[in-house]
Amino acid sequence: MRRLLVMCSAFALLAGGCGELLDPAAAVVAGQKITVEEISADLERFSASPEFARLSEQGDAQELKRQVEQQLLSQAIRRAVLQPKAEELGIDVSEEELSQRLEEIKADFETEGAFEEALKEQGLTLDQLEQLVADSLLEEELRAKVTEGAAPSEEDLQAFYEENQARFEETAAQHILVDDEALAQKLARQLQAAPGGKIDQLFAQLAKKHSTDESNAAKGGDLGFFGPGEFVPPFEAAAAELEIGEVSDPVKTEFGFHVIRVTDRRLASFEDVVGQIQQELGTGAADKAWEEYVVQAYEEADVKVNPRYGEFDEETFQVVDPTAEDVPGAEVPEEEATPGEGQPPAPSPTT
Repeated sequence: MRRLLVMCSAFALLAGGCGELLDPAAAVVAGQKITVEEISADLERFSASPEFARLSEQGDAQELKRQVEQQLLSQAIRRAVLQPKAEELGIDVSEEELSQRLEEIKADFETEGAFEEALKEQGLTLDQLEQLVADSLLEEELRAKVTEGAAPSEEDLQAFYEENQARFEETAAQHILVDDEALAQKLARQLQAAPGGKIDQLFAQLAKKHSTDESNAAKGGDLGFFGPGEFVPPFEAAAAELEIGEVSDPVKTEFGFHVIRVTDRRLASFEDVVGQIQQELGTGAADKAWEEYVVQAYEEADVKVNPRYGEFDEETFQVVDPTAEDVPGAEVPEEEATPGEGQPPAPSPTT
């Protein structure tokens, strides 16, 4: 695990190891301070909210404050990391965009008063909400810009199709859906005993007469072709076991009892599913490109956190409490110590 350890001992502070944090800064991002006052004001506001009171009833209030404080600082750090990147690419959230998104949020409430009350419940001011919305919009636009070229090649699409053909196998079937298992048993036996030349007509007649699935009963229970995941698992599993032309025993699902007959199978063409593959691979490529971009942005920002708040975890981009192994001189748990390497613990650092 890669971690940026920003806990400094009292000796290191005196020696200037964390000199940039001697001023009242909660964190320093690319040389710019996030002030203690900023984080404290937001924490104080939330601590006075009904939401804080509700959550405090479920656990330790001081621990809750600590977690909220770390979350607030993590949000401020992310803003300080990504805002300059957006500016470099000419990305800016317009007042119109911000107003539109805020109106969408307000639309979830019956009245303006209900919206304002919800803000108070959460310990938020309108300015804070606007900042959070602006952050979200900025990140959306930055991500779109960064990932716009992250598209799979034609070769990637074709290779995925060839390697995952089971996912593109389609089955054509018809079914009769009824609520009564005894009726389903009777229909299944009747159809299974029907001569091959008469089963098409018989199945259609019985579906029109008995099936409760109004979407296809008039069409003889014809479901057309379907791929994996389109119907409930018990139905698809039963259909997969049938040979073409074979009629199943009753299959129970949440909708009732099905009598199923498979009529055909085929492999969907590459042309028919290329859009689906492109979307799936493209999403993965975009996720990877964005993740790599964000990691690099944080590395370049050289984030340092005042040890009062904890330490910065480079994997999650969150401010967290340090673990024992992160603290210089901390004692290694007995079961983790290597024989012959144990040493007396050093004094704990002053934080």
